[in-house]
Amino acid sequence: MTSPWENAQFEPWTPVDAENALRWVLRAMHDASQSLRLLRDEEVTAKHAYEAARRRAFFNADCPKPTRGGHTVADRDAYIDQATAAEREAYELASVAKEGAQDHLRTLNSQSVVLSALAKNVQQTYGVVGAR
Repeated sequence: MTSPWENAQFEPWTPVDAENALRWVLRAMHDASQSLRLLRDEEVTAKHAYEAARRRAFFNADCPKPTRGGHTVADRDAYIDQATAAEREAYELASVAKEGAQDHLRTLNSQSVVLSALAKNVQQTYGVVGAR
């Protein structure tokens, strides 16, 4: 979502411009919050799928059982890692997507603070000159 002022010159704002900017950032924050909520759910689902795949691999008949003079714990762990690589990748990608959404929401929050200050300044300026 691009902001309404992204490609604009740095012209003075009117109270309507300030209100439009505040409405835009409010909507963008709402959309980002909804997206973050969905991505968190996807991360949890992917984590549960990964953990279930690890358990299945651990109890699989082909999984090496560590024994003295035989397979090692590292052999078992390598088998489990190989058997669950796709689920782990899906979980890590879901986690990164969620973190990106959190960063985006934080950025929008910072922008809202700046826009609020600018809007207040616009209102004060128009109040001093008596314009509405």
